[in-house]
Amino acid sequence: MHLNIRITGAAWAWVNSTVDIVAWLFAELGYDLISDIEYESRIKGWVNFFDVSISDLGEKYLTKKVDIILAFNSESLEKAIPSLKSAATVIINKKWSEKLSGKLEWFNVLDLEIADKYDNTYLLWILAKYLNIDLSIILEKIEKVFARKWETVVNYNKTVIENIYNTYEVETSKEFKIEKQSEAKNISYWNKAIATWAIASELEYFAAYPMTPASTVLTEVIKDGTVTFLQAEDEIAVANSALWASFTWKRSMVATSWGWFALMTEALSFAVQAEFPIVVVLAQRAGPSTWTPTYHEQWDINFALNPTFWDFEHIVMYPSSLEESYYFGWLSLNLADKYQNPVIMLTDKQAAEMHWTHSNFEACSVDRWVILENPPEDYKRYELTDSWISPRVKVGTKSWDFIATSYEHDEYWATTEDSKLKKKFTEKRWKKLQDFYKKEWFKGYEIINPSAKKMLVITGFTRYTAEEFIKNNPEYGLIIIKFLKPLDERLRDEIAKLEEVIFVESNYSGQIENYITKQLGLNYIKWLEISHLRKYDLFPFYIEDFEILKNK
Repeated sequence: MHLNIRITGAAWAWVNSTVDIVAWLFAELGYDLISDIEYESRIKGWVNFFDVSISDLGEKYLTKKVDIILAFNSESLEKAIPSLKSAATVIINKKWSEKLSGKLEWFNVLDLEIADKYDNTYLLWILAKYLNIDLSIILEKIEKVFARKWETVVNYNKTVIENIYNTYEVETSKEFKIEKQSEAKNISYWNKAIATWAIASELEYFAAYPMTPASTVLTEVIKDGTVTFLQAEDEIAVANSALWASFTWKRSMVATSWGWFALMTEALSFAVQAEFPIVVVLAQRAGPSTWTPTYHEQWDINFALNPTFWDFEHIVMYPSSLEESYYFGWLSLNLADKYQNPVIMLTDKQAAEMHWTHSNFEACSVDRWVILENPPEDYKRYELTDSWISPRVKVGTKSWDFIATSYEHDEYWATTEDSKLKKKFTEKRWKKLQDFYKKEWFKGYEIINPSAKKMLVITGFTRYTAEEFIKNNPEYGLIIIKFLKPLDERLRDEIAKLEEVIFVESNYSGQIENYITKQLGLNYIKWLEISHLRKYDLFPFYIEDFEILKNK
């Protein structure tokens, strides 16, 4: 079974909380789910819609087609009509359905005259009765959902539910049989996963200026309460405060989006020169400039690869699943400490705010790498070593002191313009990341269906929908890029075995295609066809967007 439920209405119509309850209900019954959250930046009057895609087979993918819709006004429903499946079920206040009566004749309309303002409460429980969800589960969930509200609110909702179950006449769905699948599943979302695992990995300082779609990383850090944080006045303060924290040997992370990342570029250049570990979560959104700020596109690939002036190497990672967003929160901090370098963790609007079901995650080990507990009296903070990585000490340790300067320096930190030292330290900053994958125990990519001769090259959450596509089209496989920089050169040998690679990305210019093609010299593989599938209409890749590949 795959069921796609859409909840749609104006921003002020409790759409978010309604989505949460729908998701919680199905997770309580053991179903897998993934959500597509679409909202407009103007609050009053514009249409938002959130899809909850539910499966009893472990499937997690996005589809344009809607099975059941809960609509909070006529405008929202009318806008959604092209997405409704034939004979889809529409649940709505009767005063709105009457406005669209001529346009709803092909659908199963469940409407109700609602006299008060709590449309969401009534429509939710019509949905529950239509799907024949056990009343006891719903009442229990209501207790949890409204636990922080007044008892009168809880009791009112219970009364509405019981009245609908006792009096609302509806033939239960024959297509969707909803019953308990397993034990209740956990629900989380990408930004929460990043914050949770970073905190579990001994994150000690976090700074951010709230900026969609990165804002909720800050929200989760604040809610946790164990990490020192700064909600600063701008991203310049954010980045520089994180560098100060890193200087004092604190694990530091910042999160931002779009043009506000640009304000961090000078601080990132300083981090390279002074060899400060810092993790930057860069959540992409649609541009240019500030418009369409609440929608999805992959605009910042080139920017993440070249985030500041200077000639240097750094790490750019791009988690492709909820599990990886947890895991990369840990890995990014370890790698920043190990290589004493900026690490950029890319994400995007679609992934950042999606809700997913997941299993419990295992704890990972924290490694601060080269630390001197008893440094010599002539301690060299920037010592030239065989690994090109200099040992660090904790602030306050005897003989620890040094100056972190933005100027070129010698091993001790003293400013220099000596040409031989300049050459050595330029090499130092590059070579510590040389042979990255020989030093590490992971690959920078993942291949699914390796026997296929045609491969879709994917980054980020799009892997879920692409995986669903190749299940029924086994002539295609997936290459999921997890590290854009350093790029894993072993990938070239994998691609050289293929007939075709299709780069799938949410931008117009093909930033990932251009970068990987150049870096790996794919144009010199004479038999290889290089093509692409690009989308830049503000929305994610749905399963239907891959159908064009069937005609190739």
